[in-house]
Amino acid sequence: MSTIIDQGTLSFTIESRILRELGERLVKQPEVAIVELIKNSYDADAGECRIDYRPLELISVTDDGSGMTLKRFAEGWMRIGTSSKEASNATPRFRRPITGEKGIGRFAVRFLGRQLHLESIAWDEERGSKTRLIADFDWPSFDLHEDLGQIRVPYRLELAEDNTETGTVLTITRLRTEAQRLDVDAVRTGSIGMLTPLRSLFREATEGDDVEQPADGSDPGFVLKFRQPGDDDDDGDVAADILSAFVLRARLRLTGSEMELQVFRRGQKTPYLHIVETYPNEIGKLYADIRFFPRRTGTFTNLPVDGRRAQTWIVKNHGVAVFDRSFRVQPYGSEGDDWLQLQQDNARNRRDPRSTLAEKHFAMSQQTKAQPSLNWMLRLPQSLQLVGLVQVEGKRSADLNLDDDEEGLVASADREGFVDNLAFAQLRDIVRGAVEAIAFCDRKIQMEEEQAQREATIALIRDRTQSAISEIRANPNIAQTDKVRIVAAIAETQVIAERHEEVTKEREQQLEVMSLLGVVAGFMTHEFGVAVQELEQTHRELQELAKSAPQFESVVSSFAEHIRQLREFVTYSSGYVQGARTTTPQKPYPARPRLQQVIRVFGKYADERNITVEISAETDLLAPLVPVSLYNGIALNLYTNALKAVTAKQGDEKGMIAFRAWNEGRWHTLEVSDNGVGIPSVLQERVFDPLFTTTQSRADPLGSGMGLGLALVKRGAEAFGGKVDFVSPPPGFSTCARVRLPLPA
Repeated sequence: MSTIIDQGTLSFTIESRILRELGERLVKQPEVAIVELIKNSYDADAGECRIDYRPLELISVTDDGSGMTLKRFAEGWMRIGTSSKEASNATPRFRRPITGEKGIGRFAVRFLGRQLHLESIAWDEERGSKTRLIADFDWPSFDLHEDLGQIRVPYRLELAEDNTETGTVLTITRLRTEAQRLDVDAVRTGSIGMLTPLRSLFREATEGDDVEQPADGSDPGFVLKFRQPGDDDDDGDVAADILSAFVLRARLRLTGSEMELQVFRRGQKTPYLHIVETYPNEIGKLYADIRFFPRRTGTFTNLPVDGRRAQTWIVKNHGVAVFDRSFRVQPYGSEGDDWLQLQQDNARNRRDPRSTLAEKHFAMSQQTKAQPSLNWMLRLPQSLQLVGLVQVEGKRSADLNLDDDEEGLVASADREGFVDNLAFAQLRDIVRGAVEAIAFCDRKIQMEEEQAQREATIALIRDRTQSAISEIRANPNIAQTDKVRIVAAIAETQVIAERHEEVTKEREQQLEVMSLLGVVAGFMTHEFGVAVQELEQTHRELQELAKSAPQFESVVSSFAEHIRQLREFVTYSSGYVQGARTTTPQKPYPARPRLQQVIRVFGKYADERNITVEISAETDLLAPLVPVSLYNGIALNLYTNALKAVTAKQGDEKGMIAFRAWNEGRWHTLEVSDNGVGIPSVLQERVFDPLFTTTQSRADPLGSGMGLGLALVKRGAEAFGGKVDFVSPPPGFSTCARVRLPLPA
């Protein structure tokens, strides 16, 4: 039988270092720690949270929330392992969804710095007064204790004046190394979901005055401000920063019957559009600030937050809200509301403006209405692209006369919106007019930018043309007669290019399609068709003549061979134009036979001019899965260009053209090199433009060019995920065109 020497119960003890370990496990980045503290402010029903960041000194987090009483401090902040927020999913005052969790805030401050000074002012129900709680935490000293329960945190509680604003200030000092390299933009981005735009719009609408709390007790919204070294005196409001990224902004004021509308572009203090006129109405007084955020590249560039998150925030908070003094008038501006009829008109592509303001100042002719490129109503902003605020002063019950016909803005009986009377119709008309003014300005600005772009392009074309002419004149490999011809051709193409830049974008697209397909097909069908028919008729006449004059028999035979070659070329090229639009082949095919076929088309032409043509491609090399006619056509166009370049070069040097093809990784590469006159560097981009050519008719089959060959090569390659460009030529060659096409996965 054993002898008991002691018995009883024991409680767990927790070493104080658990605070450090929990802080480092739950919070791994300083940005996450700051966001957790911002969440605490949001959950405290704060309207504003200010972050003061001084990397070598301190981080302070200040809010105007409900604060902490001594009881909440003791049972919430000072209790480890649970969160005082678990009892409810919403905040007590504004019923916001709780964002913080697990009491991470207290560990966040432990992670950021070694010391914390806490001050919190709150209304204490038990004491019937406001109190100021002050507490100091010296975290490293806590680590010296073996039992967390033995640590004593000094605090004091004071009575606060009744007019003292509630809220909490956390001042973190002796910052850790990680907290001295805080990514402030990441903190801003991480906090976007808690922000609302209306407080920032209100602040600007009231010209810097503090935002008046909604009299109905609804949520005034949440503003996050940052201050760091180098900032101006004013704190940076994150929501205001996003709102400042507007593309266009309309400001509307109505005082009595005097109306002023201004439309601003981002970053400009002078209005792009300014209208002042008399607008007889029953509204009385109105101010509106409406901002336009189209989904376009660059809208949120250089913002202190992630642009994609900013766009999502705009969509989440979109709408033109209406406030009657300090009351939010529902449902205007809420999700799904279309009080300005923007969604309805966008869905129907309405071409006529609704507002009297637009009809008067932006009237459209029937011709303008009929053209999508000119009708600015087709650019009417969608509700999801607008964030706006309208402030009015409706009539109160005491102001109404039972004998009146409810003139002015009057709340409906169920408090949902205003009575649909003349005043409300005028309100919708004038605010809708501001939105239509945005659409008008947006279209006008785009047209101005397109014109400026055309002018810049023309200036660039002229500059490149002069550079090309200078380079050609200085090229010793080009004969003088050819220099004169090429310079004249370049000058002519400059005129064509400038003319192209003067037409509309839609016209350019039509011209390009016509150039790439219609012109090719029409040219081949008409010109070559007529030529072949006439040649065949002449051949028949020569055959009859040869029956009685045997000396013509050799001519008849030679003539037949020329006709055969020409017909083969026409059939082959026409097949390329049509075949380039066919579907992808089902299985790979060898590439070398395709190149051999291309060389045979102009084999006699090359032989007669002593041009050597070589092929470097393995017999089992497989071509990419593009139509056979497209692959052949690409090779043929590059081949004929090389033949022209070699033929145009003066001197006794033997002409050389080399085909090289290989597969590497996921790409099939085809290179065509020649030792011809070369392409001036300033022209290597322009040669891919439709209708750009430097050739003209000469006494050989390749002397005429339409400027479509390389354009077709480029378009064909890109249509199947490839590309074409000029690369440094191999030794002994002057030009090398490279085409890359993807291989099947």
